[in-house]
Amino acid sequence: MSDLKDGTYRLRCEVEKYITLEREFTVRGGAYSQVDVVLNAAPPPPPPPPAPAPAPARAIPSGGRSTSLSIVDFLDKNLIGGREPLKESVLACNPLETVRLLQMRERVAPHVHDRNDEVLYVVAGEGTIVVGEEPARVRAGSLVVVANGTTHAFERSGKNPLILVSTLVGAACDHADTAR
Repeated sequence: MSDLKDGTYRLRCEVEKYITLEREFTVRGGAYSQVDVVLNAAPPPPPPPPAPAPAPARAIPSGGRSTSLSIVDFLDKNLIGGREPLKESVLACNPLETVRLLQMRERVAPHVHDRNDEVLYVVAGEGTIVVGEEPARVRAGSLVVVANGTTHAFERSGKNPLILVSTLVGAACDHADTAR
């Protein structure tokens, strides 16, 4: 340090995860004052701010406008209750179709839609869909089309609910019934 000219200098000690330390020292006639350095651990960083709440799930409106709906976000707020056997939510409706989210814990008895084809898409869970006399094992990602006038039934398997998106083609619904 003998190369330093007389004057006041600033020493900066910076190490990750420690509080940065700055000290001044003086050099006079080639001599300098002693500087003791002790670094203290930095406090943990503050937690990140909470994520903004997701926008409420909205149904697809009638009237020809297109929009989108996140099934995952909708289920976060509308998942079937612990002992509820079946929960049906109308997601969208227009004069040509009704789109519903069906959540099943119990078997749904055989039934028929006389005037409407039904397109079923399995969102989650596992089970069996019986169309006419033919059982079909289904799981997330399965697609089943049931022609109008055909008897069909649902049964879940496993511990999780069977969750389906059902589109009744040609079945208009009352917009007041649409999930919000």
